[in-house]
Amino acid sequence: MSSSPGRRWTIVAASVWVTLVLGLAVFSFRYPWSHTVYDIYARACRHWWSGEDLYRAAGTDYYRYSPLFAIGMTGWASLPDSWGGALWRIFNGFIYAAGLSAWARHAVPGESSPTQRAALFLLVLPLSVHSMQNGQANVLMLGMVLLGLAAASTEKWNQAAGWLALATFIKGYPIALALLIAFLQPRRFLPRFATALALGLLLPFATQRPEFVVEQYRSWFVHLQESTFIMRERLRTLEHVFAIYGHPLPPQSFMVAQLLAGLAALGLCRVQARRTADLGPQLYAAFQLFTCWAMLFGPATETCTYIVIAPAIAWSLIDAFSRPAFWLGRGMLIISFLMMGPLVTDIATAPIRNFANEHGSQPVGALLFFSYLLVQMTGSRPVCYAERPEHAEEPVPC
Repeated sequence: MSSSPGRRWTIVAASVWVTLVLGLAVFSFRYPWSHTVYDIYARACRHWWSGEDLYRAAGTDYYRYSPLFAIGMTGWASLPDSWGGALWRIFNGFIYAAGLSAWARHAVPGESSPTQRAALFLLVLPLSVHSMQNGQANVLMLGMVLLGLAAASTEKWNQAAGWLALATFIKGYPIALALLIAFLQPRRFLPRFATALALGLLLPFATQRPEFVVEQYRSWFVHLQESTFIMRERLRTLEHVFAIYGHPLPPQSFMVAQLLAGLAALGLCRVQARRTADLGPQLYAAFQLFTCWAMLFGPATETCTYIVIAPAIAWSLIDAFSRPAFWLGRGMLIISFLMMGPLVTDIATAPIRNFANEHGSQPVGALLFFSYLLVQMTGSRPVCYAERPEHAEEPVPC
């Protein structure tokens, strides 16, 4: 008896993921010095336990994350780099997969089918493989963000606050998403999130001398202020597009644009909250807006950072092809997806990849995606996400 399409696609997606993650782990074990940033994290962890400055530059490499993240690397950093790097990639892949699964089951509008969840796992890969290969902390951070959104969608507020606080201690910008959620649910989420942040800031004092911890926090905040000006050539934001096309923005102007874009995201969240009282679509919209803000206006958005927008663009594609929709919108999504992922990775040939990078492919793709979302969120009627009967393989048309 043949299996259902949903089951077949689930097997395909699982096989691809297991093969990819294990393959990256084996590569890391064989070549621990190649295509990796794991050594930066492991070195910072060892510096912490030996009482050395985490934020001292090692050549051109900087540790950019919190003391708590350095402490959290202890289990891996205590191993040889070959084993530590391999196990780190497996752990990152597991948390990312768990986050995608939970988010698809609980945090997307409507009820996702097995086929759609399998498609999500496959579609995120073109924007994710680079970070997964390098052992980027973005992978772990995004997995935690997705787990937090899934918990919030099921009103498990303690878990939501904990996951998003942990994500913030890895990369600072998830705090922007936390602020959007706090705007939507100030009483349920904000006190818990503030408490989780406070606990995360206090935990390092249990592992080192208080004066050393205070000095490391001072160094961290100084480094965060300076990191905007470190390796500017790697940035892939809207500011990068203006520079490419001969109209560079002064830093102060871009800071104003960042603030105004954040306020606009709050306003759009308010619009969504007025259109539907359902918490799920509100959180879904908040995540979409956060990903666009982080890509277009983030303080340190690089090529690898585009993993953050991968679930949002992937699910938008799945949704657009699962219900009646204009082909113009579908075309915008396809072009946006290609520009943010496949065209700037090894999937494309070198001439295409170089041309795309030289012309701001990723931020332009993010701008197209934001334009699509803006039309969806400000249309004359709410976007229809049809409820699907239990165990249905395909969505019911609106």
